[in-house]
Amino acid sequence: MHDDVNKTIWSRLGWQPDADAREILLEYARCFFGSTVAEPAADGILALERNWEGSLADNGSVDAALALWQQLERQAPELRGNWRWQLCLLRAYYDAYTRHRLFYESALEGEANRMLAEAPIRGADAAMEAALAVLQRAVSQPVRPEWRQRIDLSCAELFRTIKLQTSVPRYQASGYERGAVLDFVDYPLNNRWWLEDEFARIRKLAAETDKLKSLELIRTWEHPGPGSFYDEVGNVAKSPHVIRGEGLNTDPLMERNPNPGFWWWDEGSSRRRLSWQTSLDWPLGLAYDRLDPAASYRVRMTGYGEVRLRLNGEPATPTLYGKAIGEFKEFPVPAPLLKDGKLRLTFDPLDEGHLNWRQQSRVSEVWLLRD
Repeated sequence: MHDDVNKTIWSRLGWQPDADAREILLEYARCFFGSTVAEPAADGILALERNWEGSLADNGSVDAALALWQQLERQAPELRGNWRWQLCLLRAYYDAYTRHRLFYESALEGEANRMLAEAPIRGADAAMEAALAVLQRAVSQPVRPEWRQRIDLSCAELFRTIKLQTSVPRYQASGYERGAVLDFVDYPLNNRWWLEDEFARIRKLAAETDKLKSLELIRTWEHPGPGSFYDEVGNVAKSPHVIRGEGLNTDPLMERNPNPGFWWWDEGSSRRRLSWQTSLDWPLGLAYDRLDPAASYRVRMTGYGEVRLRLNGEPATPTLYGKAIGEFKEFPVPAPLLKDGKLRLTFDPLDEGHLNWRQQSRVSEVWLLRD
């Protein structure tokens, strides 16, 4: 059922390859929703597709798409029991709710990091307690509860109309990976779960200096300071230095522009840091300009397995080489490579065809750190 629009479009294109997507959607909307709302409904479906373009935080059309579908909902109350209509409304509310949660929970993590910055003054344990209290607001003071309730209602309506199983415990979906979107509607969009586990580990450290060192690493994880840079290479919103290739119109199989991968761990409820759950295998490269030729730099990475890194075409030699998820690799940047203030990171291919794709190497995060 989730594929209904796509199946219609691709079936039509298989028969008539030069057909226009919007014209197909107009026919779809006239057939299933009626001529009165056909045109705005077709545009509303296209708007839902645009919801997934680029950075969610920067995509203002997500809220506009919800506003359009709310208007259509008021305009055509007779379609409330139409399952195709219900699916579009669920998408519109779910996407907008997710975007506003992203704003809210990202701000909470930023505030929690400010609490951690006070650790040298107030003590590590007190700073962690303050940070946890901030992060817990995502649960105790949730954002947009009316949209959250509407998502529940939409899933209930879809179960009644077509037995759509959006939840394992509530609607008997066969598994969490099988369209159980309701079970993940509140999955943290910041690193709250990972921070809870890290704080539990840090509290057990004997020395206060070790606690403070660990908290400073967490606090500055994505913001390593002036002259340093951070990229989460699998996240289009946080990878400004990643070199992009061709678009889907000229590279539909993504052979010349790697596609981010999203890892499925612990039945979709992994408590690992969010940046470790995305990756690229491998990015075309990363580009840095206007660096200080007199400064000293090193490259840090997380990911999994092996890496064959080149710095301006020269093989890089590691000083740290962790291979497990979340462990650091580090490579000093030789000073002669920085004489023009530019640095390009590229990756040699690895011969890992004998490994299952889950065990193949990948990169998740890249820092260029100015020492």
